[in-house]
Amino acid sequence: MKQLFALGLATVMTASALAQPPKTETTVRETTRVTTTEHKTTTACDADLLGPPLWSVNDAVPVPAGRVDLRLSGFWVTANAPANGGDSDDDFIMTPHVVWGVAENWELAIGNAIWLGDSGDMGPQRDGNYDTHVGLLWRFADQQGYWPAMALSSGARIPTGDGSSGVDGELRLILTNTYDSGIRSHINAYAATLNGNNERSNRYIDPNAEASDGHHLQWGFVFGLDGPLCADGAVRWVADYVLKGTRHYESSNLLDVGFQWAVAERQALGVSTQIGLDDNEETPNFGAGFTYSVSLCR
Repeated sequence: MKQLFALGLATVMTASALAQPPKTETTVRETTRVTTTEHKTTTACDADLLGPPLWSVNDAVPVPAGRVDLRLSGFWVTANAPANGGDSDDDFIMTPHVVWGVAENWELAIGNAIWLGDSGDMGPQRDGNYDTHVGLLWRFADQQGYWPAMALSSGARIPTGDGSSGVDGELRLILTNTYDSGIRSHINAYAATLNGNNERSNRYIDPNAEASDGHHLQWGFVFGLDGPLCADGAVRWVADYVLKGTRHYESSNLLDVGFQWAVAERQALGVSTQIGLDDNEETPNFGAGFTYSVSLCR
């Protein structure tokens, strides 16, 4: 009887063991991940008007693909003009232009600088001179960690204005770094050819000078900063410093200070002041400008 009971108990225990699910041994492995931080160098608003004619510094941020901006810029500058015997000379320039995001990372700009002169007493070469300016910007690298975003820009002045001659060209390397605080830093290095005697290429040369006078190659470096003035970034301050060669002097120094403001969803306003740090006729004493931009497509 005991044997039969033991045999029955063993049979029940065996069946119960076979009915239990198998135990699974879990191994936890630690995985190390390497994360690469990528920065898209964009501002917190659409008030990104860095670049000529308002600023000496440019950034490595083209307008978005498919967007078209209509912009109107005005500039007033006073300088010691040799044509006026070294007396102070006021220049007024209006520049309507179009900026178009032709493709991703590509921007095309076309404008006409209209020389309004100083109450019409500056001569035919400068007054009402509608020279055409064409520029193309290509961002070829986004910011990766400590490496800045990089872009190349090229521009040309085409002599479509009255009394203008020669074609001027420029090639510029642009580096832009964006920081967590919203501040951006910019470094530009450029070289330009001065082949004509139109003063839009070099504003402060005697308009009666021959195109062959002085240096044909101009070089320059621009160092700039911009950052938010309010929590939403709708208003940003801008400052840049320019060291460049001129046609008749080895170098000149300029300082630009101002702000940019996204006044509405598709409208932006920029205001700048320019201060000449040298005392020669190829460097402005003081200048001020504005740019108003309206985006037609987004």
